[in-house]
Amino acid sequence: MDLSIDAIITGNAGDRVELVARGRIDAETATELETAVEEQLRLGRHTIRLDLGAVGFLSSAGIRSLFNVHRAAKGAGGSCLVSRSSEPIHRVLTLSRLAPLLMEPGAINRPGPLPAPAAGRDAPPPAATPLRTEPVGEIVLVGFDGSAAALLEGVVVGTPAWMSGGETIDETPRNVPAEAFGIGIGALADDGPAVTSGGELLAACGSVFVRPPRPFGVPDSLVGSGDLVPSIRLASGLFWEGTPRGHTGFEAADGATVALDTLLGILLERAGGEAVAVLVVAEVLGLVGAELIRPIAEATADDHPAAGQAEIAARWLSFSREPCHAGRTALVVGVVTRGQSGALGEFVRPFGSVTAHLHAAVFPHRPLRRGITEPAEIVAALGGMSPLAVMHLLADPAPVLGSGRPELVRGACWFAPIKVRGPRR
Repeated sequence: MDLSIDAIITGNAGDRVELVARGRIDAETATELETAVEEQLRLGRHTIRLDLGAVGFLSSAGIRSLFNVHRAAKGAGGSCLVSRSSEPIHRVLTLSRLAPLLMEPGAINRPGPLPAPAAGRDAPPPAATPLRTEPVGEIVLVGFDGSAAALLEGVVVGTPAWMSGGETIDETPRNVPAEAFGIGIGALADDGPAVTSGGELLAACGSVFVRPPRPFGVPDSLVGSGDLVPSIRLASGLFWEGTPRGHTGFEAADGATVALDTLLGILLERAGGEAVAVLVVAEVLGLVGAELIRPIAEATADDHPAAGQAEIAARWLSFSREPCHAGRTALVVGVVTRGQSGALGEFVRPFGSVTAHLHAAVFPHRPLRRGITEPAEIVAALGGMSPLAVMHLLADPAPVLGSGRPELVRGACWFAPIKVRGPRR
């Protein structure tokens, strides 16, 4: 007998689901259960209950799958437990001593609708207020709230002259506490001067992710904890303190994708002001970007990243030739503006339909819970993994010759208007 699985959404916030299975869970069908759970996690439903009341057989392969989905949900900050079982399922899990781990109390042969589980470490939270969804073109905003988007203040560090070795760089160390954010060319303070060790850098919520400036450099990170506060040196970049508090989830409308520049345009329009600071966490469809592969100390007046010649740029920068990192999770930090004027004029560049400067740290895929509102929570979770890449994002959607633009599947973002003062020298 085959295995069939039906999904019933049970949470008001759209983050809970009951999977009703019928048939057998054995070596041939166990992967179907794992696939069904993985799909729900990708959709942000992290409280998953398994109704196995109509499952008549569970093999060792099925037991492994139940353990795998339990571990996957727990790793994403949720839960996946058997909420109802047939007598054969209950007997196998009891004899294997896995019932306390994989089953809710009293999960055997529950008739009719499932009662709410008893409070405990794996019980889902109380029902939340339904999240409002709002289609905006090809993007669906989920739970948009701009009421807390208070004005932030930031500073631009360095000027374009640093790239040709024509200006002294301010190497003052900057601490990155829990509410500090930054992007640019820099290094962890203990790694030495940014001119010799600085590469693509992203700092957020007390964590720093940096790519060393050499070909095939392996990204590194330092995550703040307790009294440990990371410190960085920026050769050029943007730094601000204060967490953006405007918030929205987002996902693609049917058959569409989330173009990052389109999403940023919506945030810029709604947040007001000439510039908006953004923090985005999302599942990636494809990223386009560049990475510095030589230290700035080697720059001369004729040989530097901004020389404007392709053959010179290729010696300094590694470009993604096509969208990359599909299926992974990206942390994006930066600023989007209405144009190239003011203190940010030399720092931002055209980015598809907007003007922006953004860096991304890329990680293995981590399911994002629907309705997440606290950025520090997810940044800390990502900080526990090794970054796969740290890159400066680009967007050139021109037909044929354009490199493309970053596109996302779904995620969450935080935003706030920002006032930026000029470079510190």
